[in-house]
Amino acid sequence: MRVLITGATGLIGTQLCSYLLSKGHSLHILTTRTPWQTDRPQTRVFQWSPQKMQIDHRSLEGVDAIVNLAGSKINQRWTTKNKRSILNSRIQSTGLLFDAVKQSKQKPHLINASAIGIYPSDFQRQYSESDAVFSNDFDGEVVRQWEGEAKQFEKLSCKTTILRIGLVLSNKGGAFVPLSQPTRWGLGAWFGNGQQWQSWIHIDDLIGLIDFCLQNQLEGCINATAPNPVRQRDLIQTMAKELRVPQFLPGIPKFLMSLTLGGMHKLVYDSIYAKPQRLLSCGYPYKFLDITTCVADLIARN
Repeated sequence: MRVLITGATGLIGTQLCSYLLSKGHSLHILTTRTPWQTDRPQTRVFQWSPQKMQIDHRSLEGVDAIVNLAGSKINQRWTTKNKRSILNSRIQSTGLLFDAVKQSKQKPHLINASAIGIYPSDFQRQYSESDAVFSNDFDGEVVRQWEGEAKQFEKLSCKTTILRIGLVLSNKGGAFVPLSQPTRWGLGAWFGNGQQWQSWIHIDDLIGLIDFCLQNQLEGCINATAPNPVRQRDLIQTMAKELRVPQFLPGIPKFLMSLTLGGMHKLVYDSIYAKPQRLLSCGYPYKFLDITTCVADLIARN
């Protein structure tokens, strides 16, 4: 299979590329940087500029699937400028891919990243993919518009999969590193009362389920999370236990993080319980079902 990947240099993209190559697939990589040389004969690198609506159309030649991971990081201070970048980087890149596919003879399977932030924060409710209640906050609006762009591919008769990704846990980056580092020194703390639900997923399972969607041609929205979300307090306490260090600090007050992070602070206080009902129904073979096994594995890799 030949797969076109955007966002290939990010946390998810880097590991996805290595995984797909190990499975014998060939890759086309779209980058906004100057294309680099690779010694892998099954990998070709092409340039694009979503801001300028420019793309190397050769990148689509012979492509069976597109995995679109492009977008500015959302965990940055939500200034007016950054909010515009967060939204536009997703809308423009997905729209440019749509226009390119529309002009080509290819009808690739699109797997488009999204986020569980599309669901409203709720300490009691559990969300599955069939729920049609969406957040009106900034991050929810970004995700809704992003998914709207991705769904345009259905008009081209392209199989379209939207992955609503939860908290990705990896020892290479993402949320696990900044949470585990202070915990390692006995300074781990949750946010607020720590009762907010964290719908997490181990990086290996996220990569595996992307391949699972490719192989089984799954379509529609999918909650890309582990089956057993945890309270944030339990996540921090599990880290401390596996690191064999004490955990004694109280929760970090919301007003303090609001001063530090601005509007973006809501991300660490939101409670979203997203159940991966579709993956469970399809029989995806999770490697990491519970947070203890996940954290123990990541700590052992350091």
